Amino acid sequence: MAIAALVILFLTLFRPLAGPTHLDSIAAHPAPALSIGRFLGEHLNGHEALLVACNRNGGSNIYHIKPDGGDLGSLTQDQEQNGDPTWSPDGTRLAFTSIQHGNSDIHVLNADGSNRRQLTRNQGMNRTPAWSPDGKHILFVSDRDGNSEIYVMNPDGSNQVNLTGDPSFDADPAWSPDGRKIVFTSLRDGAQSYLLYVMDADGKNVRRITQKGSTVGHVYPAWSPDGNKLVYADTTFAGLELFLCNADCSNPKQLTKLGGFNMRPSWSPNGKVIAFLHAGFDDDSASLYLIDVDSWTPLEILHLQHPIEGGRPAWRPR
Repeated sequence: MAIAALVILFLTLFRPLAGPTHLDSIAAHPAPALSIGRFLGEHLNGHEALLVACNRNGGSNIYHIKPDGGDLGSLTQDQEQNGDPTWSPDGTRLAFTSIQHGNSDIHVLNADGSNRRQLTRNQGMNRTPAWSPDGKHILFVSDRDGNSEIYVMNPDGSNQVNLTGDPSFDADPAWSPDGRKIVFTSLRDGAQSYLLYVMDADGKNVRRITQKGSTVGHVYPAWSPDGNKLVYADTTFAGLELFLCNADCSNPKQLTKLGGFNMRPSWSPNGKVIAFLHAGFDDDSASLYLIDVDSWTPLEILHLQHPIEGGRPAWRPR
């Protein structure tokens, strides 16, 4: 493994950055309004909305936006760092990561921003929650035991259980649409780069589904709503790009060819569009993109100045 490349990539993806955003004047960039309207009409029917996290007014907060970049307001309003939003399947609540007093924990609140509660209270990093399709559990990543592991808990924070229990680095968990499987990335089995694994919802029957990664490997996996496809990121000569494959990771095909860093893919509820973040090698900013899964046509929706890790988009359930 090229350790220097790995360090540079992860410093870029995981650093919290301070600074303003361009959310005060949200506009499609650079595509014209007609292009956006046609794109949304053909693929989304204009109904879906997303959550995205970014820095603004001194704090990193979670904003509710339309797929055309229209600002519907913030759901968190403080000077802390909030990110990694995930909706409950009924769309009434969201879970997210919040860094307060130097510690990262999982919080939940109602869709209107009320009734915020902290679910984890462990030293170290507790991050990237993922709500189960039946609404009964929340996956998250924690290093409370000394290394990065995948945990599951009830939506009230009770019954926190380590699912992976492996000395290697495990992260990026995502539920299958039926809630029976979990895909994640790991450095286990002596791998020299990150590979994708699938396990049962109870942590059993772990199996590797990618065989060899590039310099960094395979990260940010996400299942399509019908369960037939996976999207993930892998490094190429041009940077970190998104790939599509079957649910068993057979027949991988490169989805993006934008260069730089393309990360945190998230499927629209109808499975026609993937939202993701794109950043250049030398940029301290990123853009929210949508890409049509069939035509592989990318469209830049929102430009964010000084994004943070945790800015992954999250589609509101129908």
